[in-house]
Amino acid sequence: YTFFMLPRLSILSVIGNRFTNIWSRPYFEFNPYLERLDLSDNMWRCDCTDDNMFDFYEFVTLEPNKKEESFNLICNSPISVIGQTWLESCYYKWNPIERTGNIDNLVWFIIVMIIGLSVCIILVNTIRKSMNRRLAAIQAERERQVTEARDRLRQLRIRAEQEALCNTSDPRDLIAPPSYDE
Repeated sequence: YTFFMLPRLSILSVIGNRFTNIWSRPYFEFNPYLERLDLSDNMWRCDCTDDNMFDFYEFVTLEPNKKEESFNLICNSPISVIGQTWLESCYYKWNPIERTGNIDNLVWFIIVMIIGLSVCIILVNTIRKSMNRRLAAIQAERERQVTEARDRLRQLRIRAEQEALCNTSDPRDLIAPPSYDE
């Protein structure tokens, strides 16, 4: 109830006053017109496990009653968080689900990866079978063409042999008549 005697308070600037302890939301319960709260350049001690810190952070930074920019709230202690904003230093303590991977998310990720891998394998096998069918069809066409060419050559050879037999002269015609000397 710190500011309860100032109900019309609209702006409170405590820049550089070296405050270390986080304030409580109830301090401002009786200040309905408070629009701006300047808290920068203070030596805030950030205890992320303190529920009051999270509550006050939400009160000060969240819409619709936003009173301060979150980047102005800088931690000055403990040593591990010096210079970080309240949100940077306490994010994983305030949102523990996001830090530790949810087991359901991991299971869904694995399921999606297995399905994706299966689809890829099926797709590769389908393409491979299609290529093999095309190659088999091309090979069959070549074999058919080679067989047709052999048949044509055999028919031409047979025809040539038949013509040669038809066009050969009678062996009697090849022997000359006996001469007078014989």
